[in-house]
Amino acid sequence: AASGETSTRENLDAIMAELEDRYGSAPEQVKNLLEVTELRQIANRVGLKDVNLLTGIARITPVDITESEQVKLSRQYLGLKYLQSAKSLQVPLPKGPDGDTVSGKALIDFAREIFVVIGNLQGEEK
Repeated sequence: AASGETSTRENLDAIMAELEDRYGSAPEQVKNLLEVTELRQIANRVGLKDVNLLTGIARITPVDITESEQVKLSRQYLGLKYLQSAKSLQVPLPKGPDGDTVSGKALIDFAREIFVVIGNLQGEEK
């Protein structure tokens, strides 16, 4: 229920407060789990049905953007591809200083950024 379209960050903060009240400071994995839940909230509000962040590329559908928006995004995210017929956006995942694809909190932050950008383009409320 916490990842539903009508759920909010405040719901997640309340869950975290209750967990920390009962068990003490939460480990990074629990914090990341709540961050991923917030990503699901955003994706649900924006209308995204399929998000795959594997093999160095974020594949996100359905995304409905104009050609000019695609050009704007491709300047911001080098290597971006948009398949109009499939309404599929493919964005290369960022690399860390070691040259590997980012993971953990950095990947969560990147996904949040992309979801917000898509939502803004599609005129959806965050």
